[in-house]
Amino acid sequence: MKNNTSTPRNYEKTGLRISIAGSVLLSSSAIIMALVAKSQAILLDGLYTFVTLVMALVSLRVVDLVNMPETRTRPFGYMALEPFLNLIKSLVMLVLLTLFLITNIQELCTGGRRIAVDMTTLYMFICLVIYAVIILLLKKCERRVQSSILDLEIRNWKIDAMQTAGIAGSLVIAMILLKRGHTTILPYIDPLIVIALVLVSLPVPVKVLANEFKRLVLISPENRLEREVKQQLADIAREFSIVDIQVWGLKSGRTHYLFLYCDLENDQTTLDTLDRIRRAMFKQLALVYPVFWADIMFTRINPETPFYHVAGVDHARHEPACSPVPPAAQS
Repeated sequence: MKNNTSTPRNYEKTGLRISIAGSVLLSSSAIIMALVAKSQAILLDGLYTFVTLVMALVSLRVVDLVNMPETRTRPFGYMALEPFLNLIKSLVMLVLLTLFLITNIQELCTGGRRIAVDMTTLYMFICLVIYAVIILLLKKCERRVQSSILDLEIRNWKIDAMQTAGIAGSLVIAMILLKRGHTTILPYIDPLIVIALVLVSLPVPVKVLANEFKRLVLISPENRLEREVKQQLADIAREFSIVDIQVWGLKSGRTHYLFLYCDLENDQTTLDTLDRIRRAMFKQLALVYPVFWADIMFTRINPETPFYHVAGVDHARHEPACSPVPPAAQS
């Protein structure tokens, strides 16, 4: 049985459109400014935003697919697309940051490059205001809908804003030093800023890459849901005399998948009663998980016991563990 609640407005798509509009504005202006000021720090900022733009466009399509109803040929829909997309995003960001790190280390070793400090600093502060507005709007949308896609968009924008703030702060310090006569540092300002930004930003895509890979192969730490589910169903267990509930759960993308194995105190239970328990559990779980799939089974078989133990089969020989003695051998 599946539950999939929706909001009156599609805040997820609204957030992605905001992200796309902001990315178009900032990436185009950053690339133009990087060419004018000859700054790789601005170029990194612009390319990072451009990658965010491309991924936001892809995310719009993924959102449609993820929200499509399941069918017999796709019993779990497109649940794997969301963590897969987030994994690709983080991988692209990781490659981009690594390339800029290598390039600017080489620049630093060959004498650096000169940039227009005053013009670059002014541009950075204008960008910071735009970043603040975009992040606030995205957070407003994210509060209305649980979406790992929007959550990753916000994190990417925060990284981008952090990079811009780092560039702006470093340029202010550089301007102060230049005004005091330390002109020899000018060629090294831009490469040093880029290297510092890359080193600060690298842990984020690495962490996202690891987490999304775990979600994709269904081993995320979020998959340990047993205590939470049991607490939510405690009143129902008491009402219907459920002796024990074993929970196997996982999360993929935005969907929780729950397999509940319930042991009833009363053996003589009608099918109508079992369905009444299922409906009560389903309604209770819907209060916690907006999107979830729950399979509720009534059994005394321990789901952690291997099948060959349950069936009385010896694992090593694939034969009955205790064969009956043939009549001819009995004394």
